[in-house]
Amino acid sequence: MHKIHRLVLVGGAAVIAALLLAVVLPATILRAETETATPSGEEDVVASPTDQPLQRQAKLKRAWVVYREMDSKDIYAITKDKKKRLIQTLDFFTAFNANYHVKVVKPGRLASFTTGDPITTITGLNPNDFMKAGWGWRLVKVKGKPAVYLITPDGKRRLVIVAGVFHRFGWEFRDVEEVSDSELNAMPEDSAVIDSTVFEEEVNVDTTRKRLQREQLEKRLELKGKKVLRVRLVKAIGDPNIYIIDGKGRKHRIASEAAARKRNINLREITEVTEEELEAFPETEEITETTLSVNLNETVD
Repeated sequence: MHKIHRLVLVGGAAVIAALLLAVVLPATILRAETETATPSGEEDVVASPTDQPLQRQAKLKRAWVVYREMDSKDIYAITKDKKKRLIQTLDFFTAFNANYHVKVVKPGRLASFTTGDPITTITGLNPNDFMKAGWGWRLVKVKGKPAVYLITPDGKRRLVIVAGVFHRFGWEFRDVEEVSDSELNAMPEDSAVIDSTVFEEEVNVDTTRKRLQREQLEKRLELKGKKVLRVRLVKAIGDPNIYIIDGKGRKHRIASEAAARKRNINLREITEVTEEELEAFPETEEITETTLSVNLNETVD
């Protein structure tokens, strides 16, 4: 009996670690097959007492975007059912632990939204009813054709006439998406973007933002010495899914604990990331017990 006690005391840490690896982590991966996806990280802006360190830091980098048309004094919050609600109390900006960004947009930008009830009190106000992330812009082109278009938040295409415009606004040609002729032609055409174009609102290109998120995570993995694919494991806080980031900037979900065991993937190599960083990587084939589309021993330069 005393020998058993000594074994437990001396080997306790190892036993606990083994149990965590054999029970807790596999259960986490198995839950990933049934749990629903969490909302986009950009929408998660309200700080909570239960936040973990990385989660809190990510929230503090985000902002709840509200809108004011140029030359107007009215500020609106946009709901998920596409209504604009006029903010008529300053309590709105202190009711929730969030940063706010009053985004100035061109006159008429909010005209397509139905007018909802004004916000005169915070009583009964639910932050989950509102859209918080800002609108995105896109840079697109049709494969095989040189013309590049800027797609506005309301779905209009603007031909980019001068290449110098890219450098001025910090855009890069690698951030241009390829779309079909039919998709491009379905968008109404607006005025072209030329050297003298003055935008009446901030232009944030989605693909540029995502590229910067990918580069940020790649740098963190590099600093941690994680260059071989099998140790480039990542997961977002609150998301049970575990992924491997390959050398082409794609993420592969590990389908099950059995798949990880068969592929000799050490689940203790996980790097915790923000939701935005994870969402920035396009998802490709899963790693399963029967299929493996990447070389896990590949080294990323």
